[in-house]
Amino acid sequence: MDKKDCLTVNQLTRYIKRKFDFDPYLQKNLWIVGKLTNFKQRARHQYFSLKDDDAPEDQQAVIDAVMFGSDWEKVDFTPENGMEVILGGKVTVYERNGRYQFYVNRMLPVGVSAAQLAFQETYKKLKASGVFSHAQNPRPLNRFPKRIAIVTSNDGAVKHDMITRIRNNNPLAQVVFYPAQVQGERAAENLARQIQRAGINGTFDTLIVARGGGSEEDLMPFNSEIVARAVAASPIPVISGVGHETDTTICDLAADYRAQVPGLAAEMATQLHLLDILTELQRARTQMANTIQNQLQQAQQQLQVLTSSYVFSQPARLYEGEQQHVDQLTEKLQQSMQWRLSQTSHDWQRLLDSLLLNAPANRLQQNRQQLTQLQQAMVHAMDKQLLSAGDRFKNLLSQLDSLSPLKVMARGYSYVTKEDNKVVASTSQLQPDEQVALHFSDGTAEAVIKKINKR
Repeated sequence: MDKKDCLTVNQLTRYIKRKFDFDPYLQKNLWIVGKLTNFKQRARHQYFSLKDDDAPEDQQAVIDAVMFGSDWEKVDFTPENGMEVILGGKVTVYERNGRYQFYVNRMLPVGVSAAQLAFQETYKKLKASGVFSHAQNPRPLNRFPKRIAIVTSNDGAVKHDMITRIRNNNPLAQVVFYPAQVQGERAAENLARQIQRAGINGTFDTLIVARGGGSEEDLMPFNSEIVARAVAASPIPVISGVGHETDTTICDLAADYRAQVPGLAAEMATQLHLLDILTELQRARTQMANTIQNQLQQAQQQLQVLTSSYVFSQPARLYEGEQQHVDQLTEKLQQSMQWRLSQTSHDWQRLLDSLLLNAPANRLQQNRQQLTQLQQAMVHAMDKQLLSAGDRFKNLLSQLDSLSPLKVMARGYSYVTKEDNKVVASTSQLQPDEQVALHFSDGTAEAVIKKINKR
């Protein structure tokens, strides 16, 4: 047989895995029961086996199981080897070793009923979608409701008990019943429809959803998703009174308020008894009358004390002190006005003197005098400057004359120049037979160099 006609191990394993993955029965949420074995709790993912302990010893089947960390965190008990548990999940093949495994997403101890499983599944789904928000922040109830809607069974003791309690507490409140099926296959849809009708009406202050006690199966309509969402979507506050004190339904969790029994739901809807309110009003009326009477007596006593006071017997004394104070203020005002008038007169005279001092004629006369003084000072300063400049000129002229070369030459000195009028300062500038000019103080003479004698 040719190798090409054979399947590889990977191909066969992949084919079997596809068979498992596309099997609708194996991939839906399966529930299996068995005893835990090879269980050792790990930090995150859990790997263990489940065996069928009820089968004969030689026929006990074992299936490997894996539960990932996100699902393991939801387990609310401590599993142990040998414990009988119910597992929920799907079946698939692990390609690496070719073994089929049960992938677990739920683990429950044996003893949990199907109704409890459905309750937990529905509760988790609705909690994730925020259906239970009213229970965390309940809407306030009207303390004096005018109209109350009740969704419950049309026949039974619950209806009559609630009517009696509401009539005893508040006979003025109008009660409207929306009869509904409270158990059976169509009960959940019927309950949700009646809850929606009561909300659409828009004239009710409070909505009560109620039924008497019963088994888990009897209360299943109140644990349904459709009823919970209808309660959460109600535009008016909802009171849930379903079952006995120990019963807790999803309807209770979705409502604004929960009553332990239906009768207490009627009590909660009519928080205040009308008779108690009338008694309280009468007590308040009596207390208000007593308070007003006491205030009137106190006012009369104060009036009597005031009328017997010396102020009213001698009214003139009432303003004697004020009159004296007025006199003092009048005298102080007159003194202030006199001082102010004197100060104003003094300021006026000072301004007048300043005005006369700064009059144009006076200022012109002062400027003329100042101009004459400045002219005289200028002439005197110019004369003084001219005399000083003449003395400095004579002095400088004398110094210049004393330093003049003519003065030196007049004492018998002379200087020699060549044809180019350059002064001869050294014998090295002369040549024999060269013609030069001798300069004296009174003229010049021509000469020829005959001999040069150097030191």
